[in-house]
Amino acid sequence: MSDNQTYIKDKASEFPFTYTYSHLSPEDPEIMYHWHPELEMIYIVEGSATFYINNQQFHSQAGDIILIQPTFLHAIKPLKRTSQISKSFSIHLDQLGRANVENFSQRYLQPLHTGLFLLRPRIQEGMAGYDAIKSCLLEIYNLVSEQTLYYDMMLKAKLHELLYLLFKNRHVYRHYSDDNYQKYEKLKELISYINDHLADSLTIEGLADYFGYSRNQFMLIFKKHTGQTCFDFIQQTRLNKACEYLIQTDLAIAEVARKTGFNNLSNFNRQFQKHLNQTPLHFRKSQGK
Repeated sequence: MSDNQTYIKDKASEFPFTYTYSHLSPEDPEIMYHWHPELEMIYIVEGSATFYINNQQFHSQAGDIILIQPTFLHAIKPLKRTSQISKSFSIHLDQLGRANVENFSQRYLQPLHTGLFLLRPRIQEGMAGYDAIKSCLLEIYNLVSEQTLYYDMMLKAKLHELLYLLFKNRHVYRHYSDDNYQKYEKLKELISYINDHLADSLTIEGLADYFGYSRNQFMLIFKKHTGQTCFDFIQQTRLNKACEYLIQTDLAIAEVARKTGFNNLSNFNRQFQKHLNQTPLHFRKSQGK
């Protein structure tokens, strides 16, 4: 199962960030499509997994540097026979001056935050500036893991250096078409709606109508931007939420099924076994519950 260690710093200098060491194994459920307001920078230590960022899909490799912009949809799916070990650092661009009304923010940080500028989602060995970018990112990881005296001043400097290297080596480019952007924003709204209504009866026809699409148009757009059908996405999201309930609460399994949209307990057990290769009860026990 996953082995994650997260360190959150938000007191000493009012400079909050999240640093995470993650082990994603084949038995783990996929990290479903989601987004957050922070910029996230991931380094793949070893192994591989399938990443979905916006409408791009790729298998990570050791040494990859993966960049996820604020509010950008992304998901990670474990591979069947390969684990992945990664390090991740996330920070809100406000901590680097985005909220300030001055030229630096308006020229660089605001466009990154709003999506007017796009970051290359994956930087690999051999690409422009890779060695310098990797070195800077690993220094950032060392700073936040060791947290020596006055480390936060150097951390802020290194983050600005990293942004400089990304711009200098042309890993930042301008926004895609307005039409794609509008569809992408609709997709984010749809995923929020699904997460908020997991216990309800969700149908493709109902969702398509609610968001103003025909059934066929809706299915095509969803598959194009996520790489999976809407039905599969709903099913996996429900199972992931069920895993959370099984680990974090003492709810009866029948109640977990109901709260995640499975009105038939037998179907819940069957789908759980199919996707996670174990029953809900066995999964709960394996988590020490």
